Amino acid sequence: MTYNKFELVEACVQLVKNEEQVKNYAMSKGHDADQKIREAFFEIMGTEKPTRKDIRRHKVEIFEIIEEVLTETYLNGVNEDEFFMQFAEVKNLALGDTNEFYVEDTAVLTVSEHSAGHWNIDRQKVEGGTFFPVKVKSYAIAVYGDFYLFLTGRLSFGKLVAKVAQAVQNKIYEEVAASFASTTAQLPTEFKESGNYAEDVLQKLYAHVEAVSGSAVVVGTRAAISKVMAGANSAMFTEAMKGEMNAKGYVGIINGMNVAQLPTVHKKNTFEFAYNDAQLLVLPANGTAPIKLIFEGDDEMKETTDNTKNVDMSFDYSFITRFGCATVFDGGIFGVYDLI
Repeated sequence: MTYNKFELVEACVQLVKNEEQVKNYAMSKGHDADQKIREAFFEIMGTEKPTRKDIRRHKVEIFEIIEEVLTETYLNGVNEDEFFMQFAEVKNLALGDTNEFYVEDTAVLTVSEHSAGHWNIDRQKVEGGTFFPVKVKSYAIAVYGDFYLFLTGRLSFGKLVAKVAQAVQNKIYEEVAASFASTTAQLPTEFKESGNYAEDVLQKLYAHVEAVSGSAVVVGTRAAISKVMAGANSAMFTEAMKGEMNAKGYVGIINGMNVAQLPTVHKKNTFEFAYNDAQLLVLPANGTAPIKLIFEGDDEMKETTDNTKNVDMSFDYSFITRFGCATVFDGGIFGVYDLI
């Protein structure tokens, strides 16, 4: 085979994204998807029986490919997420590009502050609104060095990459969740409710947000949204609604209210959900995405130890990405319903 970097990256991305389908299709054609990718890496290293020395000798080219695959994989995951498609404005910038979003004067802006000095923002006043940058910082994820296991046929490429990409994606979700959580203190009392779930209370809150923004949507975790569904009269569901309920656990429109589910993700190294399971948010649905998410520069993958430091002589790698997020509500208003 003739090695082509673009085709190799695309083949790797598709294998990670749809491992079972890609492998089944390749098998139907008499191919092994993982083996095809191995052969491309063998071509890079100039041998069908590479040693760890061969990997070190060609690690720049190898890492560039894995970097691109990881970047494509987690960005695809974010961009294809139903919630992020509706509520996030995503920018991918090269280092040195202008990092800037624009909001109207009436907007309420909140930036997650997880590390002092990293997330403060400077705001520049302009006629009719405000331009603001979203500060970014680097996130490094350690990767247990199993690339050699992949080359020797003992590990699939999908498993090699998927866990790292999912970890990056989960970190993005976690940062966005924290940004959302920090906005509620600024709301007028009319846009805050608490107590046992009652549809008339949610309908009133929904109406307040709708009156300000023109349109609204109820969002919450799977557990929070289930309370909205449980309070609905399922006897009035159409067959299409019943099918949607079975497939997703909720329906997109219930009693005149738009509904969407938040991403399901744990906080790092815990089994605690990043989003509040006992809270419903009523967000403006006027076409202005409240989540501002920026990725800056090229992702990097670096060897961080030599194989003499680990008992099993494996290598450690770190995948490093830079991103930042802010939450801004055009008009400055959304609703919060804290459930008991």
